[in-house]
Amino acid sequence: MSNWTPECVVDTDVATIRGIVCLLTNLIKPFPAIIALAALFMLIKAGADIIRAGDDPKAVASGMQTLMYAVIGIILLPVAWLILLTIEKFTGAKITNFGIN
Repeated sequence: MSNWTPECVVDTDVATIRGIVCLLTNLIKPFPAIIALAALFMLIKAGADIIRAGDDPKAVASGMQTLMYAVIGIILLPVAWLILLTIEKFTGAKITNFGIN
């Protein structure tokens, strides 16, 4: 946990109320990586489902639908980040940084 700065903990290692901000930041920060890993897992699962489907058209359709959702997720993750960065650029509001000022 890298965000345990002096504003989160006093010198005696006692947590302050601002520690909640640090805790939430540390919890939210890995979400994009977790979403990307989930999409990668979905891609692998969809490929395995399509390969195992054989001649069953319903199983192939299910695998293709999973593949489509995985690709949509992989595309939407950077698009959502770019939208947030664009809003931040035009408004000047730091919406990609979590904190209480």
